[in-house]
Order: sequence, then structure tokens, then C-alpha cells
Amino acid sequence: MAFYTDISNYYDKIFPLSKATVDFLTDTIGNPPKNILDVACGTGQYALELEKQGYNLKAIDLDSKMIEKAKDKESNVEFMQGNMLNLSKKFDEDKFDAIYCIGNSLVHLDNYNEIESFFLALRKLLVDSGVFVFQIINYDRILSKKVTSLPTIENKEVPLKFERLYNLDESSGKVKFKTILHVENNEIINEVNLIPLLHDDAVSMLKKSGFNEIKTYGDFKRSGFDKETSYSLIVEAR
Repeated sequence: MAFYTDISNYYDKIFPLSKATVDFLTDTIGNPPKNILDVACGTGQYALELEKQGYNLKAIDLDSKMIEKAKDKESNVEFMQGNMLNLSKKFDEDKFDAIYCIGNSLVHLDNYNEIESFFLALRKLLVDSGVFVFQIINYDRILSKKVTSLPTIENKEVPLKFERLYNLDESSGKVKFKTILHVENNEIINEVNLIPLLHDDAVSMLKKSGFNEIKTYGDFKRSGFDKETSYSLIVEAR
């Protein structure tokens, strides 16, 4: 996907590893060793960190450049390029204790039908006691408050600035997500359409897909989720 290929060289500087995210994942998954699948792994930061802590990781991303970056980092993680809609084919002989999909990746799917198909497929890859975690932007807030931008990310060491702009396309019902990366006296501009997945719809689809215990949070510190004020939606489903 050109959207991520263009920023792959700077991805880790824009989105550095978050201790809160790692702690949430390890607390939710339980003590290693566990078999884990990272879906839409990007440059592999979280898979690599979890592997260091004793977990067994496989990781997949649609963008080949991101996977190249991930494979350049020395580890035992099995990184592979592929579409999240083809999990059942990629991992037909695997069972996982946990699957996670973070970084607002889920909403890059084309529609609700694809999201539900994804949920159904990954549920079959989990052991009976397995857990699925995903994190997206809180689109209930984006739509109700007509939010047009997210806070600009700055890394003064590089230096770089990463602007994130939102615009709802009424005709398609999708959010046009435009990013502007200011780095090395250049501007790298990209735009992609996102499906604004709402809290209640996500919970409903998870239940239809066979998940019985679903918890939602507003951040990785497990703050309560609020449709009007939370910036993120984090879901833990079993």
C-alpha cells in the first residue's frame, strides 16, 4: 500500500514503541510462552518486543516495504507479507493464544462485510481460551463532533512533523484520511479511505463472530471508553 510504503523509512520515528501498549498486551495475553499473531504489524516493533519477552510470534502486513524493514531487525519472529483477509489460508495449520491488530489498521478494510469476515476467520485461528485485541480511533467521536484532524506528531530529534487530517465523504460514508509528513525539507502527502467503525457495530460483529466476552477501553491504560470523549477504542474479545 503506497500510503505506508512512502513513510516506511520514518515509521518508527513517527510511531515509537509504547510501553503502555506493550503492558496492555502482556497483561491481557498472560505469561509466556504463548503463540501470538500480529496482524498489520508494520515494521514489527511490537512483535519484536513481545518476542524478546518470551512469546512466540508470527506477524503479517500488507505492505512489502514494511515487512522488509521488520525482517532487517534480528529476531526469531516469522514475518510475512499478506492480506489480513487471507488469514485462514496463510495460517491454516496454526492455532494462536492471542491475535492483535493495532494502529488503526482494521479500518483500512473496505466495508463492514470485510471486517466481519476478518473477525470470523481469526476467531477460528484462536484456541478456545484465546483473546483478540484491536485498537482503532474512536469514530463515534470523529463523526459526532465532526473532528477534522488529530494532534500533529512531532519528533524533534529527526526532526519531523506528521499531520493527520480527516474529512467525511458523505456519499461513500468513508473518512478520507490525509497525512502530510514534513521531513528532510520534503513533504510526503498521502490519502486513504477509512471505514469509520463504530463501537456498537464492532461489538455486535464480534458477538456474531463467536466472541462472548467483550471489553472496551478508551486507551491502553484501561480507562473506560466514552463515545464522546475517548480518542481511541481498544477492544479485548474472548
